[in-house]
Amino acid sequence: MTTEARTARGLALGLPRGADECIDLDGAVRPPYAELLATLERAAATLPRIRRDAQQWFSDRGVTFGVPTEGVAPIFPFDPVPRVLSSGEWRSLSRALSQRAMALDLFVSDCYGSQRAIRHGVVPGRLVYSSTGYLRDIVGIRPPRATWCHVSGIDVVRVEGTFHVLEDNVRIPSGIAYALESRRAMESLAPDWFALAPVRPIHGYTGRLRRILQRIAPRQWDADIVVLTPGSYNAAYYEHRLLADEMNATLVEGHELIVVEDEVYRRDADGAAQHVDVIYSRVNSEWLDPLVFRRDSMLGSPGLIEAWRRGNVAIANAPGTGVADDKVIYPYVPAMIRYYLGEEPLMENVPTHDLTDDRQQAYVAANIDHMVLKPVDASGGYGIHFGRLMSSADRAELLDRVRATPRQWLAQEEVALSRAVCLRAGGGFEPRAVDLRPFVLLDERPWIVPGGLTRVAGDPDELVVNSSQGGGSKDTWVLTR
Repeated sequence: MTTEARTARGLALGLPRGADECIDLDGAVRPPYAELLATLERAAATLPRIRRDAQQWFSDRGVTFGVPTEGVAPIFPFDPVPRVLSSGEWRSLSRALSQRAMALDLFVSDCYGSQRAIRHGVVPGRLVYSSTGYLRDIVGIRPPRATWCHVSGIDVVRVEGTFHVLEDNVRIPSGIAYALESRRAMESLAPDWFALAPVRPIHGYTGRLRRILQRIAPRQWDADIVVLTPGSYNAAYYEHRLLADEMNATLVEGHELIVVEDEVYRRDADGAAQHVDVIYSRVNSEWLDPLVFRRDSMLGSPGLIEAWRRGNVAIANAPGTGVADDKVIYPYVPAMIRYYLGEEPLMENVPTHDLTDDRQQAYVAANIDHMVLKPVDASGGYGIHFGRLMSSADRAELLDRVRATPRQWLAQEEVALSRAVCLRAGGGFEPRAVDLRPFVLLDERPWIVPGGLTRVAGDPDELVVNSSQGGGSKDTWVLTR
């Protein structure tokens, strides 16, 4: 298709020029979207119905995200216009994500082992030792197969046509269930769209995850796997249930695990004790064992860490991985890649400033109107401050807080997230900001589910795409050619 033809198609569809994921500056449809948007043009009258049916599909299956109110959790918002990545884009992304996941895993291993990167000044020791994700009690432990970050969720944004890493998530990365369900919804509601586009499947994720968990089990031949959840009031509880079901694992809460003589057991439906080999934990490490970490924890079970230390149970992700997704340590990941792998980073960070450094802090203060300040220990988009949206008094008050506790803050330069075509509630299209969270499974070599979770802002003016802030999802298509 010529550029003129793609421009004409974009104009005929009434596509918003601000949707730079799908439309170039001249109004031409980007090649990966050509077949999909041609299909949307033919099916324009049916799109509002597909959207309604999708929401009903999610509702019927209880696909929820958020804390239940009056016993009911909110349905995960969904936009039916898929995000599309070409095979070439995905190849480049995959290489960069694999590289980053391996470096993060090596860094965690180093933090609890010889600490070479700290001694050589690659990552400042003061930032590691002051991190809430760094657990001194597990220094010297070596997990099964020496892997720490079995699952990584790495947030990626496209800025002026180039992908950048926004954030690393290796503690308890969530969101894969919503990527899987978004694909199932589209395959059910618009199967003809897939007949016209060669889209890579994603259904193999849970099978691969189970195989990784089996490989780290003390009894690989007969591994009993549990998914440890904080409970039904956790925002991602639906995901915990889905993963347990699809991996043929048992969903448990901490009080259902029993540690006897450094072995872990659970009660089955008949009340009999069953030996547990692997815990896929969706509980933050510091809540896993009240004998070692937080004494007030009701989410884990006493003795879990000693059982793990002795190799009698495997835990994924391994306790202590939170040090690698500390927002203040994120700026040093490119240096980790160079140090551990001897390679140049294949994908850069969003420009970021370490506020514990006086010179960088002064630069941020002088350019506050171009900055986004984030609290280090918050997640879900909470507590984010956009400098340009603040009054002078609010900026001054925030900077005073930063100067008082610089270790608690991270500053990133505000970048224009790419925007994708989304279906407007009343019909027609509008551009909304998107990011992408691919999921990397780390075994003998990294494997990345083709696509991942595309998060989309709740409205065209919203700058934050987090689901906790009203954002939703799209199906993410990776083309086979």
